[in-house]
Amino acid sequence: MHKKSIIIGNEGGYVIIAAIMVLALLTLIGISATNISTTEKHISTNSLLYERAFYTAESGLEHVRELLKVQFVQFNSVNLATGKSPDCDFALNGAVTGVAATDTNFNGGVVWINTVLNGVRYRVTVWNNAEVGGSAVNDEDGLIFARSVAIGPRGAQSSIEQLLVGDAAGESITGYSAQQGAGSGKSYVSNDADAITDFSEQL
Repeated sequence: MHKKSIIIGNEGGYVIIAAIMVLALLTLIGISATNISTTEKHISTNSLLYERAFYTAESGLEHVRELLKVQFVQFNSVNLATGKSPDCDFALNGAVTGVAATDTNFNGGVVWINTVLNGVRYRVTVWNNAEVGGSAVNDEDGLIFARSVAIGPRGAQSSIEQLLVGDAAGESITGYSAQQGAGSGKSYVSNDADAITDFSEQL
């Protein structure tokens, strides 16, 4: 007895080849998606770190402005009381405790703050503008520069520079003398004849 073999559509292994190609394509798509996801994660992390450094640098400028504001009033009280123009010499010449005087280079400046905030180091430097008649330690026009540089993880860095204006107007300060000579037993003269005795609201 003879057996007959009938070959229906000789595919010759093409199905396996097609399946391998589909699997290879799916693998490439998966690897590509993973790479894109990883890259986007790195980009967003770097963006966050640089943003953090930027806002820390801004905080540094705000910090030094507040420090300078307090010292400005203190070191210019005599100038303000006598009607003279205030200056920012104190910020440059080492008059403030813990802040060294600047060198002869304007841009060398004085380091006012060098600290770490939430893992980001920031350093704030102050220096005089190159004004006529002034020097690195002698401010003539009330204008000084401040630069805040913040350095965070992975080398994230931000630098902000700002021109600060120190200005105020004042006059000599005198006490209020309207009541100083009033009342019994006083031996000096005042503009008021009698002491105030009724402190109720006047309508």
